[in-house]
Amino acid sequence: MADSEAVRSRRKRLHAAGDHSMCRRCPAVTGKATPRVAVLSPIPKAPDLDAVAEMQTLALRLAAAHEAEPSNALLARELRMTLRELIGIEGSGSGFDDLAAEYGPA
Repeated sequence: MADSEAVRSRRKRLHAAGDHSMCRRCPAVTGKATPRVAVLSPIPKAPDLDAVAEMQTLALRLAAAHEAEPSNALLARELRMTLRELIGIEGSGSGFDDLAAEYGPA
């Protein structure tokens, strides 16, 4: 008797997740599979980053993208969150001090 649609669907999901307990003719079950080996290259040492400068650059890029596409709610949200983070950096000299004074916490 053929398997039901639900059984086949479950087998497919399990197989895709790497669980071959329900597989019948899968190469992993028949022993013909070759294991996948991920080869990772060494991670190069990251240069020293200026977090405030990176946040400022991100804010400027987001502002330009939001200006070009004002109906994109995800861009607006990301810009708002980035600006909130920049306002929260105290004494950073980030150039957002006047914005922080106007819109920051009371």
